[in-house]
Amino acid sequence: MKLHRSLSVLVTIWCLAILPDALAQTNVLAKIDRPLLKEPKYQSTPNYSLLVLGSSGSVKVWMVEDGKRLFVDKNANGDLTDDGPPIQPSNVRNIGALSPGSGERWDFNYLLDAITPADGARHTHFDLRRWNYGDKEDSYGLSLSVADQLPVYAGWFGTFWSAKPETAPVIHFGGSFTPKMLRAKEFVIGPGKRRLSIAFVNPGSGPGAESLLSIEALPKYLTPKLNIEWPTAPGKTPVRTTHVLTERCCYWEFYTTTFEMPDGVTVGRAKVSVEFPESLVPIQLTTTEFKAPVVAQAKESN
Repeated sequence: MKLHRSLSVLVTIWCLAILPDALAQTNVLAKIDRPLLKEPKYQSTPNYSLLVLGSSGSVKVWMVEDGKRLFVDKNANGDLTDDGPPIQPSNVRNIGALSPGSGERWDFNYLLDAITPADGARHTHFDLRRWNYGDKEDSYGLSLSVADQLPVYAGWFGTFWSAKPETAPVIHFGGSFTPKMLRAKEFVIGPGKRRLSIAFVNPGSGPGAESLLSIEALPKYLTPKLNIEWPTAPGKTPVRTTHVLTERCCYWEFYTTTFEMPDGVTVGRAKVSVEFPESLVPIQLTTTEFKAPVVAQAKESN
């Protein structure tokens, strides 16, 4: 499936609203051991990225892009020389320039059936997309099914590679996810229906290393529900609302388009809690609650 073209457009429209509380957290992945024991002879300047697979974080898989070929530590032993030949581009498309003098547009995929570490778990449907539609820098997006069961995405936001192993982004496929708002980082007081969206994110080692739970990871009957406690003026009746996110879109977005700001809300911070209709949710959450600013609607200038 060609996902990168539509996703690259979406990224220009909206991005993850990372809340200040999340940014203040110390990320343990930034200090993990990076066992890269042996490397092949590269043909150009290599770029490095490190994947951590599964909930325990014990499986570490290096990816190194060498020009337009990709080395993947398929058996997760820290040796990039015993995994067979590097992966070559597939599904190569040369789309051409949008207009005379503009940059050429192209895309391709690095495809791999499975990563098979010694612990026996098979991580399948590896698909690393690379594209450039006339931008200054190439873009990347990776999808992978953890243990052949949990589809997750990474890339599209921030820097995907580093020129050195010791500074490579550490992307956690699996582990615990944190609910985050999408499309907006705040609630705006005012009338009218609007879109209310969240995603489930693992921050990895920091900006550029986030991974996002696929909408396909949750069965249709596991519909997220948002319970929101709104800020109100002192002495006023508390305002609480509930919103069922029945719609799914854009590979990692859970949302509703029927959201409306309730009456009686003031500027402040809303407390949002995530609820599922079943107790057996196939993911771990770092928290079921987060806060988001509530701001006044901007006045139109004359």
